[in-house]
Amino acid sequence: MENPITGVPGRRMKLDRRTFSALALSTLAGCEERTPTPADAAADASAFAPASAAPAPAAAPAPADDVPPLFRAHPGLAPHLPRLALGLLPTPVARAAKLGEKAGLAGLYVKRDDLAGAAYGGGKTRKLEFFLADARARGAREIVTFGAFGSNQAVATALYGAAQGFTVTLLLAPQTPSAYVRTNLRAARRAGATIRVVIGGVAEAEALAKRAAKAAQGVAPYLVPPGGSSPLGNLAFVNAGFELAEQVGAGHCPLPDCVYLAMGTMGSAVGLALGLELSGLRTEVVAVRTSSPETSSEARFFAMARETVAFARSLDPTFPDVRLGRARVRFSTNHLGAGYGAPTRKGERAITLAAETEGMALEPTYTGKTLAALLDDATRLAGKVVLFWNSQNSRPLVTEGVKPEDFPPILRQIVADR
Repeated sequence: MENPITGVPGRRMKLDRRTFSALALSTLAGCEERTPTPADAAADASAFAPASAAPAPAAAPAPADDVPPLFRAHPGLAPHLPRLALGLLPTPVARAAKLGEKAGLAGLYVKRDDLAGAAYGGGKTRKLEFFLADARARGAREIVTFGAFGSNQAVATALYGAAQGFTVTLLLAPQTPSAYVRTNLRAARRAGATIRVVIGGVAEAEALAKRAAKAAQGVAPYLVPPGGSSPLGNLAFVNAGFELAEQVGAGHCPLPDCVYLAMGTMGSAVGLALGLELSGLRTEVVAVRTSSPETSSEARFFAMARETVAFARSLDPTFPDVRLGRARVRFSTNHLGAGYGAPTRKGERAITLAAETEGMALEPTYTGKTLAALLDDATRLAGKVVLFWNSQNSRPLVTEGVKPEDFPPILRQIVADR
C-alpha cells in the first residue's frame, strides 16, 4: 500500500489530530521514553522554565573582542539579550568571479553564511545564539522546535542544543522525500533529538506545543518558533546587517546594490532589511519566496518588521523606531515552483552552476531557488554590485550509526540508505 504522506510503499500509519495531540502533550510533559544522550546528563541539575515574551535576566558581559556589531551600535540592548557565541562570525564575503562571468555579472559577491558555525553553518546558527542563551537564562532543560522533515532549523537545533546540554524534541511535518531531507533527518537523530511526525502541519504542532507548555507544571520546555522567526530570532539578522556594513566599511567588499536572500518564514529577510536600514547601507533586499504565500506574504513581512522593532525598543528605548519602506525590499515570487521543498529546473541548474564554478554546495529548497532568481535577473543587474547570501550549511553532517528503526514508522523508508 502506498503511504499517503511519503508517496512510497509501506504500511499506512493512522495518526489523526487527536492522536498527535496526545503524543505532543506526553512528549512535552517529559513522559516520553528517550534514548539517553550526553545532553540529558548535562542537563540533570537544571530546572524547566516556560519561555515567554518577558525580558530574560541580564546577560553576562561578552568579551571585548566578541561583542556583536548590533551591540556595538546599540549597547543598551546587550544587558537584556543573553547570547551564546556558537557562530564563527563574521562570515566572510568573497567575490564569485567564475560564477559572475557565467552570469554576466562582474560585480557578483557571496556572503558565506554557509560557514557560520563549526558544527553547522547557515543562518540558523545566528538565531540559535540568542534562543539557546535565552533558554539557559530561563532555566529550561528541553528545547522544542518545528519544521518540515528536512528542516534546517530542526537539524541545527538538534546539533547545537545537544552540545549545550539540552534535550531536543523536533515536531516535523511532511515534505517531499529527497537525499537532502534524508541527510537532515539522520543527522538530527544522530545528535540525539526525539522526532515526532505532525500530520496536521507545522502551525498546528506549534499551537499544540504552546498549549502543552502552558499546562505543564514546572516542567515546560523552551519553544523555538518555526524557522527561528520571531522578534528575538530576527535580531540575529539585524546583527548580520550591521556585520555586513562593517565589512563594507573595512573594504572587504564594495557597497552592494542588492542582496538576494531566501525567504521562508521571513525572519532572516526581515532582520537583514532592518539591519541594513539601521546601519545606513542603501542596499535593496531581494527576498526570494521559498515557502507558501501563507507563510511568506508582503503584509506579514512588514508586520514582522514592526514587531521586531517594537521588541528591540521594549528592551532599549533608545533603539530607533525605524520603518521599512517598500522601496528597500523587493519580493521575488516566481521561483517557488510546485511548493516548499519541491525542486525546480532552474533551481537545479543554479545548484549545478554554483558547484561547477565556485565549488559551492547549494540545496533545492532555499539557496538553489534563490540563486536561480538572481540568475534570472542578470540582465537587469548588469553593472551592479550583487550579493548572494548563501544561507546553506556547508559543514559535513554525521549520519553514521543511525538506523531506520530509530525513527517513527512513517519516516523509516525515507531515511533508509539508498
